[in-house]
Amino acid sequence: MAADPRVTKYVGDGGVWDQATIEEKTQQALRGTPLNEPGAARWFVAHRIDQPMGVFVYTRQESGVEIGYWVPPEYWTQGIAGAMIDAGLEMIPRLFTTDTLIAHVDPANAASGRVLIRRGLHLAGRENGLDRYDWQESPFAGCS
Repeated sequence: MAADPRVTKYVGDGGVWDQATIEEKTQQALRGTPLNEPGAARWFVAHRIDQPMGVFVYTRQESGVEIGYWVPPEYWTQGIAGAMIDAGLEMIPRLFTTDTLIAHVDPANAASGRVLIRRGLHLAGRENGLDRYDWQESPFAGCS
């Protein structure tokens, strides 16, 4: 996916990744940095019946955990990104012991913004030309 310009259009500088960048990012995710350290990252691959459908990335930042997701174009509009975010909202607070999630989205990527809003994230402002979406788990979540 990192070599597909349709997928990377809204990631970083919008360019495709060369092999060295792919290897560097993969090694960073596999390094096993403790989850409480800034920069710690984990990648999860979404599957449907043994077919990889997308990648969901969690990265520890000073202010919370940043989420990102990549879905190949042939699976766009099938709910894959939303399903990955749903799983992440369930897993990330426990895994990273945080209740703050962040997503940065290119303002031109309206579909990505919509999927985040449908999952309870809210547009918090703009940072470095990107829309910032925040999610904070309610302190009353799970209470009845």
